[in-house]
Amino acid sequence: METKYEVIWSKESKRQFNQIVNYLRAEWTEKEVIKFVDKLKEFEKVVCLFPELYADSNKKPEFRRAVITKHNSVIYKIDEGKGLIRVYTIFDNRQSPNKLK
Repeated sequence: METKYEVIWSKESKRQFNQIVNYLRAEWTEKEVIKFVDKLKEFEKVVCLFPELYADSNKKPEFRRAVITKHNSVIYKIDEGKGLIRVYTIFDNRQSPNKLK
């Protein structure tokens, strides 16, 4: 199956990714880091083929929320005109959804 979209990660999402990886390395093991990275890679593969698979976010309907782990979700927007999936942040599910801007 051919990929329909390209995933673009924002500076904020990259910063969140680095924070999560640093936390996992400090508090857990490299095994958890690898599992987290693998889940994000799987998200990229799936969302490129089926961008509307994940539910609309509760905050704004133009954004979608993909639950990656029980603790983390990816918030993204589909840019059909440019063939892009724009990832805005990786959100900690334990926080209040009101913290999403």
